[in-house]
Amino acid sequence: MVQKLRRQHPILLVALLGATSEIIYLAYTLLYPLTIYGHANRPFDLEQLSNTRRWAAAIYVVGLIALFALFWATLRIARRAHVPLRLIVACGLIFGLTLVWLYPITATDLFQYVLRARVRVVHGANPMVVTPDHFPDDPLLPFAGEWADDLSPYGPAWELLAEGIAWAGPKEAVSGALAYKGVALLAYLACVALLAWGTRGDRQALLLFAWNPLVLLQGLGNGHNDLLMLVWVLLALLLWERKRLWAPAVAALTLAVLTKASSALLAPLLMVAILRSQRGWSRRLGVLIGAGALALGLVLLAYLPFWPPWESIAGVFDEFSHRYTYTIAALLRMILREFIPNELALAVPRATGQVIFALLYLWMLVRVWQRRMRLAEAGFLTYFAYLLTSTSYRIWYPLWLVPLAALHFTPRTRLRTFLLSLTSELSILMFYLVWRWLLNGHLLPKASWLTMHLLTVPWQYGLPLLLPLWQPRHWTAAQKWSILPTTSLTTERR
Repeated sequence: MVQKLRRQHPILLVALLGATSEIIYLAYTLLYPLTIYGHANRPFDLEQLSNTRRWAAAIYVVGLIALFALFWATLRIARRAHVPLRLIVACGLIFGLTLVWLYPITATDLFQYVLRARVRVVHGANPMVVTPDHFPDDPLLPFAGEWADDLSPYGPAWELLAEGIAWAGPKEAVSGALAYKGVALLAYLACVALLAWGTRGDRQALLLFAWNPLVLLQGLGNGHNDLLMLVWVLLALLLWERKRLWAPAVAALTLAVLTKASSALLAPLLMVAILRSQRGWSRRLGVLIGAGALALGLVLLAYLPFWPPWESIAGVFDEFSHRYTYTIAALLRMILREFIPNELALAVPRATGQVIFALLYLWMLVRVWQRRMRLAEAGFLTYFAYLLTSTSYRIWYPLWLVPLAALHFTPRTRLRTFLLSLTSELSILMFYLVWRWLLNGHLLPKASWLTMHLLTVPWQYGLPLLLPLWQPRHWTAAQKWSILPTTSLTTERR
């Protein structure tokens, strides 16, 4: 039946796959509605909301596996059938409108956006230099959790937008969360539109982003502001690669960095590509000075409400320099501290990862300068290398490389992106459900933090890293899309 539909009515089959995915997203929203659980006096996660009804968690796990299976099936159909763009966008919009009402069950950053906006709007303080715990009577303070004494890890562009929303009215837990989810939905649609432009409507590439369960659950279900950062990133890359407008491209990427600092990894790559295209070193020097002045001007302008910037940027540096979470480096640290002093065990994995990443990044810069690697590919590999070598990891970080994979669409990037999205979503279930419910000393012997990393990290990173290397040879000969260093986009065949 399915094979017959795939051969004779592939568009109908894609519509059925989309409808089935929507049923799962709707079930999630009905099981964990924001409008009910958001009125509690503290945040909850998936395990806490499911503790008295474990059947709901079982539905979530089975549904998650089904979503990725449906997603993969859709990608395979799109390899051979022309899926209507309207169907892709319409289903994506329906998914988004549904997930806006989902409680953020695997990350509660959404409520922190509301709380940090209240620091300025309600309490009149600078959220980039004053931590939320300075206001113990704020009813939303419990939503800060372990980050109550942390400065904002976000840039001034995001904080200004968040404050604008709060000034407009939504500054309670539910109303504020819905407002920021509205921003996430608009950013998601903007990313889809930019990818449609950047890939000339390639259906596989669009589906890789628009129907990706990680993008939908983390970007829209949890409302992460990374989607807004990605709008600026995509705009910057396309303004340069498609239009050769270096000044607007630099401005867009600067706004991305001012939204979330992780996009700064793309800045040297973009500048190398821009400078390489200029004729003569005098012209390159002029463009470099102009780009630097433009970026500096935007940075100073954005930080004016949060002056001085050298104090306001402290939270950003702390987020990337002091955290050890669910990474290869964290696993190595826990193993090493069994044999060497703790301080050394902290330093060795971090330094090793930094050296490896620096060497890979330098190689990519050289390849971009030589015009042997395009920006989308270099950006994808940069973020992938960062996730493998850094000490800080959150399950939504793979969001950063999904749109870049869509722009540099190959069978290998498709599989790697799919696997990283899948393992990232499954990894949190190991810590939420398996650890708390099974490996808690009741059903099975109590597991340590090291044991959980040993059970999770190898497949979480190993599958996306290694499995694509074993693809059949004919897969690598498939058609691919990629941004080209010309004013138009073309399809290549190897």
